[in-house]
Parts: sequence; structure tokens; C-alpha cells
Amino acid sequence: MAVNGFGDFTEMHTSFLQEIANMGAGNAATALSTLISSATDISVPNVKIMPAAEAAALADTLSSRTAAYLITLSGDIKGSLLFVIPFAFAERLVQTYFPDVTITARENIDEMAVSVIKEAVNIVAASYANNFAIISGMMVDISVPQAVTAPSQDIIAVNGAGSANLCFINNSIEITDCKRSFNVLFYPELSTIKKFMGTVGIPCE
Repeated sequence: MAVNGFGDFTEMHTSFLQEIANMGAGNAATALSTLISSATDISVPNVKIMPAAEAAALADTLSSRTAAYLITLSGDIKGSLLFVIPFAFAERLVQTYFPDVTITARENIDEMAVSVIKEAVNIVAASYANNFAIISGMMVDISVPQAVTAPSQDIIAVNGAGSANLCFINNSIEITDCKRSFNVLFYPELSTIKKFMGTVGIPCE
């Protein structure tokens, strides 16, 4: 069956997305663990296909309540990674280097904290994205992290311009010593994810 939109995805397609997201999150969690010298764990990835407007509105809602950062994927694989970082997790992350920091709101995130958070996001995103390149042999680049409170228009521009639906895969990564976690939402662009699936024998045409 031809895949003309995310609404045409079968269980086979969504299961594949879930599996590659699981591997990507595993690599990302390992990189984070090294960065903060603490054990980490990941959730089972959750694949969602939703009307574009609804998915975009959800991204804005999640980002408005947290420290959120958006990364754009380019090259052979296009898409977006949205990092939704609760203030409690941001606090634990920054305290790795600055133990006296307290973060309970966006106003507490000063330049020093932003630098730590962005570096962590960049390292985790690179580990997540490199997994796609390793599996498929395709090239993928990532942008610098961009702090966002309403990323919907950026997400739609990269992943869903003119599309009825968006697909996103939600992973949670937790620091096990304090049970604080954050979420990574991967929004793939349809045509490049179809090419990706084609390289590993998943039919999309």
C-alpha cells in the first residue's frame, strides 16, 4: 500500500519508528549518563499520529510550561527534535556543575544555566540523530538548540507544511538517582522518513 501521508502508516511502520526511537533514546541516555556521571533510564517510545494543528498545539502547550529547546534535523533525514525539560530536571542537570543553583521557573535560568542545558541538549540530540545515520547510512545534521515557548510553526514548517497529520515519537529519559526526567519528541518529515524506511526494507511506496 502506498504511503501518501502519516495516516497511511500501518502497525509495521509505527513499530519500526518505535524501535529506532528506542535505540536513539538509548544512545542519548548513555551520553547523558556520561555527562552527569549518573545512571539513566528510558521509557518505551510512544508513537502518535495526530492532525497537524492538534499536534502543533500540543507542542506549544508542553513548551510553555517548561524549559524547551528545538533542534532541526537536516541532510538526508529531515525533522525536528523538541526537548521538553521540566524545571526540576533542569535544576538537577545544572547542579552537576553548580550545586547551589535552584530552578523553579524560567526566570531562574540564567546564562550559566542556559549554557549547561544547551550543551546537554546538543550532546543528547547528536547521539539520538547519529543512530539514524548508523542504521540507514544516510547523512543527518543537527542545528544548534533554540529555546522555544511556542514551537508549533517551526515544527510544521519543517515536518508538516501542507500535511493533514504530523507524526511524533515521545521518549522519556530519567536520571535514576533522583527520578527526574525529561522528554524528547521526534517529529520526522514524511518523505525522508519514507526513504529511511526504504533503506532497511520497510515498504512505503
